[in-house]
Amino acid sequence: MTEAQEFQIGQMVNVKNVCSSKHHRVPLYLKGKTGKVTEYLGLVDNPELSAYSKDNTELYPLYRVCFEHRSLWDGEQNMEIYADLAEKWLCKVEV
Repeated sequence: MTEAQEFQIGQMVNVKNVCSSKHHRVPLYLKGKTGKVTEYLGLVDNPELSAYSKDNTELYPLYRVCFEHRSLWDGEQNMEIYADLAEKWLCKVEV
């Protein structure tokens, strides 16, 4: 784990349920949901600034997070959905 990396592979995380009137890279159906970190993708440009072609000196840790289909839409499906999410949109699961 690098200094910039807050979450570990296999760790359960919640996606923050924050509304934003600005462009952001979090699908609405994932907000407030719990998933598992499957991969650390490294530091990337802030996609929210890139969308507006603004000076992009901020780097964000990016993670691939796996969500069980049934935890998003109920039902009996056994499929998984993966999303690449910036660390700023994730928080630790409180037990």
